[in-house]
Amino acid sequence: MLKKFISHPTSRGIIYFFPFQLLMLHLQRNQVLLLIWIVVFGFVSNRVGVGLGISYLFIVPEYLGQVSTYSYALVGFALGGFMTAFNVSSYVINSHRFTFLATLKRPFIKYCSNNFIIPSTVLIVYLFNIYHHLRYYELMQPWPILLNMVAFLGGTLAFILLSALYFQLLNKDFKNIFGKSADEDEGSTLAMLTSFKLGIFRRHFISQVTRRSKYRDEWPVETYLCNIGRISRCKKTEHIDRAKLLMVFQQNHIMASIFAILVFASLILLGVFRENKYFELPAAASLLLLGTMGMMVVAAVHFFMRGWSTVFFIGIVFALNWLSMHSNFRAINYAYGLDYEKPAIYDPEAMTKEIRESGCMEKDIAYHEEILNNWKKKAYVNPTISSKPKIVFINCSGGGLKSALWTFYCIQVSDHQLQGKLLQNTVLITGSSGGMIGASYLRELYLQQQMGVIDNIYDPKWSENVSKDMLNPIATSMALNDLFLRWQHFTEGNYTYPKDRGYAFERKLNENTNYVLDKRLGDYTEPERNAIIPMMMFSPSITNDAKRLIISSQPVSFMSYNNTADNRHAYIENIEFTRLFKNHNPYNLKFTSAIRMNATFPYVLPVVSLPSSPLLEIMDAGMRDNYGTRTSMQYIFHMRKWINENTSGIVMIRIFDGKRVNYEKQRNTSLLQDLVSPLGGLVGNVSKIHLQENDQLIQMIDEVVDVPVDVVEYRLGEVIKDKEISMSFHLTPREKQRLIAAFDDDKIKLEIEHLREIFLNGKK
Repeated sequence: MLKKFISHPTSRGIIYFFPFQLLMLHLQRNQVLLLIWIVVFGFVSNRVGVGLGISYLFIVPEYLGQVSTYSYALVGFALGGFMTAFNVSSYVINSHRFTFLATLKRPFIKYCSNNFIIPSTVLIVYLFNIYHHLRYYELMQPWPILLNMVAFLGGTLAFILLSALYFQLLNKDFKNIFGKSADEDEGSTLAMLTSFKLGIFRRHFISQVTRRSKYRDEWPVETYLCNIGRISRCKKTEHIDRAKLLMVFQQNHIMASIFAILVFASLILLGVFRENKYFELPAAASLLLLGTMGMMVVAAVHFFMRGWSTVFFIGIVFALNWLSMHSNFRAINYAYGLDYEKPAIYDPEAMTKEIRESGCMEKDIAYHEEILNNWKKKAYVNPTISSKPKIVFINCSGGGLKSALWTFYCIQVSDHQLQGKLLQNTVLITGSSGGMIGASYLRELYLQQQMGVIDNIYDPKWSENVSKDMLNPIATSMALNDLFLRWQHFTEGNYTYPKDRGYAFERKLNENTNYVLDKRLGDYTEPERNAIIPMMMFSPSITNDAKRLIISSQPVSFMSYNNTADNRHAYIENIEFTRLFKNHNPYNLKFTSAIRMNATFPYVLPVVSLPSSPLLEIMDAGMRDNYGTRTSMQYIFHMRKWINENTSGIVMIRIFDGKRVNYEKQRNTSLLQDLVSPLGGLVGNVSKIHLQENDQLIQMIDEVVDVPVDVVEYRLGEVIKDKEISMSFHLTPREKQRLIAAFDDDKIKLEIEHLREIFLNGKK
């Protein structure tokens, strides 16, 4: 039956058609190249990385801070390079299987024109999703959409035409090399020495080709696409010396190698000038460049290693893993401003003994009582409610720029509606990742307003700044620098550090916020001590032992424990940053580095290594507490005596991008889902676990203190579905609009009204 189907003229015409055979070849032999295409297809089809916003980087790219025809043209140009790299790689790996190509004029271009199924499919889906998203989500009119799509296609075609011109000028066919067409040739392999001219390399290439000509691995092809709309029958090559046919491909491979060198040189050149805003490519273009380089590497390995390529790749992985265990070969990301000359000894037990015996906990608690006394003198008191002020703690969750903008806007508008009394009564701000980015920026603006530098922290332009893209420079640095050699450095005071995507993040954050955050940790010591601004504590996670690193400009040794009793079994839970690195200039730490350590989103930002022995690896605070509530509760617990005596109540403001825990109903699952559901359920519910633990902590602290505890929650997830706004360092214009509009929802207005009642009217 199968033989009859294959022998049918129609079926045979399809099966032995060159484009179809190339598709089957990629499926069977070129899985690595195919995998790269699958990843890109997932991005452009809005199926992979939706929650992280990666797909939006491709569909709504930004250049110079705007979505424009220029941004689409650049991404299109990068896609053209990616397609060309795919064709070059595929040609290098597979051309020897189709010897009829050597008898044609412009064999490489003929190969590319027949290798169209995968690239054209992705391109069509890409264009459809661009139109669909711009029309129905960005609400753009058809004419601007058409201009963007034309710019995108123009960029793609520009690169393809440039590469076609390159290969047209430099590649040679059978007649160019041997002086006669394949049909006329009757010479022997030995005659190649006089007819094939490649200078001093000719004997090497001829010996390589002669050796490979003994091994046949040809795929049957009967017809190929000669020109648009024209199909031709393949020429027979059995009568032609196979070594001569392979020599044509070998010469073309040399041109492909030069192309790969040009691509690599372009990456290096872009890396050199990547800090120039005009060379700050759209993130999608950077990712496509990375894919382009990946394809060229795969082709080079396959070309030189042939059947050993898989073994070679596995060997490289093990070799890199072994080298990474040695500090001289390990890429370390630094916290800028710290002295890395001599490591601090990290010994939690010794630190426990030191804190207990030195009496610093009692001293630090007394120190913070002075801070609270300073705060009390400036705090707002509603005489109709009490003679004592309300003390406010703000907790904000992680979630990229979504949380940064949501946190900033919630505090900004709430403080405005309370006539400045919210920040006036706030003592401590804690949290993780994006939330603390927004809170840090607003707190600095509040300080500048107190100092008379700016007039109004409620200006809408401030929220626009905090929502500006930061992912493009990170992705560019990752593609052009981090994955190769970090050979560029910069000087920070007395110290020198390599430039990587951590540096790109801090540089872009400062640029977006007009460099108001370009400060040291110690610059906030006095303003916090005098209660001019709220205190801020960062609590990134230490991956070595799952402890938390408490970063504060104030001494906070008491935050290392959950109790103050002289208990010999007490074990340190949190590590005080300034105490551990007291000999490493800790107050000189760049404030943006503290923000970055607290927001080390996996893979997007590198894990920070601190100067200690053993080397401490620092990650996002969300690993231990995504909401910052644990830090606030510990502070309240240790300062409970003062709070009970000097305040009329505690107000917990919780700002997070999620929603209350919803238990999913039983649903039908597949076998694969059943296999991964235990692990997937655990990882997927980490944020929910943190939220429920925080709820329990608030209930427990309510039993510890004598004053009432009020909770106000701004839950973005109750207003907007989780996946409607991506969690990344990039927001589309539409996402920004929806996020700002969410604050006018009735559920949020109820929380605002509750806050007004607490401060202005008294609780009903």
